[in-house]
Amino acid sequence: MRSVFFKLTEKIIFGILIVPILAHADCIKVTSTSSLTSELIAAGYTAASWTGGCDTCNGSTTISNVVSISSSSTLMPSGTLLASATEEMLTSGRSGGYSSQQILYRCALTDAGSLFEMYSLRAYSPGDYTGYRVTDEIEEGYYSYVKNVAFRLTNVSTGEYYSRYWKSREFTSDDWVQDDNYIYIPASAFSNVKVELFKIDSESYFRNSSTRYVYSYTYPIGRLAFKGPGLNTANLNAGDDSRSVILGYYANWPAVWQLTGVTFVRGNTCTIKDYPSVVILPTISAASLNNGEYSQSNFSISLSCEDSAISSVSTSSSSSANVAMGFLVNQAEAVSAATSLGLTSTNGLTYLLDTNYGSSGVASGVGIRIYDENGSALNLLSSNTSATGNAGGWYAYKDLTTSQEDSTDGLITYTGNFTASLEAISGETVTTGSVNAQLQVVVSFQ
Repeated sequence: MRSVFFKLTEKIIFGILIVPILAHADCIKVTSTSSLTSELIAAGYTAASWTGGCDTCNGSTTISNVVSISSSSTLMPSGTLLASATEEMLTSGRSGGYSSQQILYRCALTDAGSLFEMYSLRAYSPGDYTGYRVTDEIEEGYYSYVKNVAFRLTNVSTGEYYSRYWKSREFTSDDWVQDDNYIYIPASAFSNVKVELFKIDSESYFRNSSTRYVYSYTYPIGRLAFKGPGLNTANLNAGDDSRSVILGYYANWPAVWQLTGVTFVRGNTCTIKDYPSVVILPTISAASLNNGEYSQSNFSISLSCEDSAISSVSTSSSSSANVAMGFLVNQAEAVSAATSLGLTSTNGLTYLLDTNYGSSGVASGVGIRIYDENGSALNLLSSNTSATGNAGGWYAYKDLTTSQEDSTDGLITYTGNFTASLEAISGETVTTGSVNAQLQVVVSFQ
């Protein structure tokens, strides 16, 4: 029998497994210039080691250094705004502050759409006085450490109130700088915050009720966090309850907001009852001013004071709350111009200058002095800092006003008569132009 042979051929099929390689998309916290390109550094951007917003890492607050609290619901009803300020992220966000071009984070270009500013109150325990207990007397107002005082925070960029629940704002290309490889988030990308303090009647939650209390409660009332891929804030979401969710604490929280250093004084006080919104001075020629003449207008201011209010410029103590009044130059440009011309008296100013003093079309060599009804020139406040006395611009309110003997419901009206006088500044030559200045009457505990 003839042998039969066959050939078995193995067919081998080769398969290729294609695995996509994804770009690394983790953000990093930037703490040195080694994370920046030479081009970025040449453009003025910088980097430095920075500590996040821990409970004691807050910056300085710009809110009024003395907050006056009256126990009278007639003089100061619930909802009365006690003080407010817009705190800048760069200066108040943390101790030491940031430069505007300091880079805080670096992320991949593919991270666009995943980068957020997160913000909330500090409801985390013990948060009863820093953002956990809401009061129904103020919209989105929360009980504070201080009796009869509620606070409210507003994100300046979004216009939304802070709450105990995290909120978010997406960063866009308008907020960052980028190159061919990365997105860089500067400190200036983060939002400022408006801080408001209100009088409330409720005494359900508080820890301090002293006549005079310098705020030293260590915990902040609000915070900002950065959310980005790869960070420990990546799973922090809008709506999370900050009472229990504190992802990223505190390395990736660039800012916290605090009331440290604000002095709260409670007692019998005064409020502004009536004042002129505008005081018009008659037109006068530059030649007349140079010859020593002046242009004057009279005006009056009324206060409503509690019967037992103490009239004094002495610093309020643990047992007494002293009330003073003054005229505040509330335009930084006018303060700077007067200071440059030497129109000062210790911590105060002697002249009120035009808000745009030195600009084209504005009269120069002239300023406004304020006189009391006895003809004595008053020093003006250059800031709302208390306890600087007459030299700084504070006067015991009874020294500038007279009782109208109209006590009603424990309140008395006091009225003061004043003169605004446009005069040549000694040593300066008057030039023609307009004069438009702003002055604010202030009454405060000392």
